[in-house]
Amino acid sequence: MHKATLTLATLLLLGGTTGLVHAEGDIAKDVRDLHRDIDKGVDHDAKEIDKGYKHDKDEVEKADDHLDKERHKEDKHLDKEWKKDL
Repeated sequence: MHKATLTLATLLLLGGTTGLVHAEGDIAKDVRDLHRDIDKGVDHDAKEIDKGYKHDKDEVEKADDHLDKERHKEDKHLDKEWKKDL
């Protein structure tokens, strides 16, 4: 009877330890999954920021081109006026 109680206690202890190890494995997997999801979110946000930056940069370049054209037109007009005055 004493051996049976000891064997039962050993089995319960081993079973409990196995469950604990399994639970630790699940927690580690959850942590890895969480880190992966965070990394994906950070990558996504970085891509969105980069897209916004490129869009803004393109808009600035378009505005600069437009202003350059307007300046060129104004310079031509002023040159004509200046030549008339001579």
